[in-house]
Amino acid sequence: MNKNGVVSKAFLLFALMFLYTPIVVLIVMSFNSSRYNQLPFEFSLQWYQGLFENQILLEATRNSIWIAAVTGIVCVFLATMLMLGSQVLSHRFQHWMQSLMLMPLTIPWLIMGLSLLLMIRAMNFDKSLFFVLAGHVVISLPYSVLVLQARMQSMDSALEEASASLGAGAMTTFRRITLPVLAPAMVAGGFLSFMISFDNFVISYFLLPSGFSTLPIEIQSSIKFGFTPEINAVSSIIIGISLICLAVVGMIMGSSIKSIFGKEA
Repeated sequence: MNKNGVVSKAFLLFALMFLYTPIVVLIVMSFNSSRYNQLPFEFSLQWYQGLFENQILLEATRNSIWIAAVTGIVCVFLATMLMLGSQVLSHRFQHWMQSLMLMPLTIPWLIMGLSLLLMIRAMNFDKSLFFVLAGHVVISLPYSVLVLQARMQSMDSALEEASASLGAGAMTTFRRITLPVLAPAMVAGGFLSFMISFDNFVISYFLLPSGFSTLPIEIQSSIKFGFTPEINAVSSIIIGISLICLAVVGMIMGSSIKSIFGKEA
C-alpha cells in the first residue's frame, strides 16, 4: 500500500474523530444514569423522561423551532425572489447585489446583534419577536442565497428559451421549468437557514423580549447556573432530527436532478 495513501487516510480518520467524538460522547452520556457524566457507564432513560417533564426546556424548544421555521420559509422566499430578479440585471449589478446579500457572513454575530439592538432603541421600539425574526433572517438569508445562486448558475438557460419558443408564457415556464429545477436548492437553503436560526444564541440574546426564551438561551442558563443532563437528551434528539432532515434533503435533491436531467447527481 502507498505510504502517502496510509498517511492521508490517517489524517482523514483523525479529522473525523476530532469533529465527531464530542457529539458521540454527548449522545452516549444522554443514556448514562450519572447526573455528572461519571463512569462506569450505566444505561438509563431517566434523562429523556426528565426532559419530557421539563416544561421550561420543552417550551424553549418549541419557541426555537417556531422561530427557525418562519426564518427558513422567509429566507427561501426572499432568496428565490432575489435570484430570479437578478437575472434581469447587468453582470455588474448582479455582482454588487450578491456581495451585498453575502455581507452578513463577514460581520460577527455579536456586532450584528448589538447593532440591531441599538437601532431599535434609537427608534424607540421595544424588543419583540418581530425584531428577533428580522435579525435571524438577516444572518440566515446568505446561506439560502448561496445555495440558490449555485443552482441558478448550473441551470441550463436553453430550457427556458425552449419553453418560450414553444409558446409557453412566463408563469408556465416558471411553474414547469424553473421551479422544479430550483426546488431542491430551495429545500436545502431552507434547511440551512432553519439550522442557522435554530442554533443562534447571540441575536436571540440581544433581541428577545422578557418572558420569552429559546433553547440556546436555556442551555446557556443551565450551564451557568447548574448543568442538567436533560440538555444531553434534547441535544441528542436534535442531532437525530438533523441527520434525518439531511437524508431527506439529499434524497429530494438526488431524485429531482434525475427526473429533470435524466442522470445521476
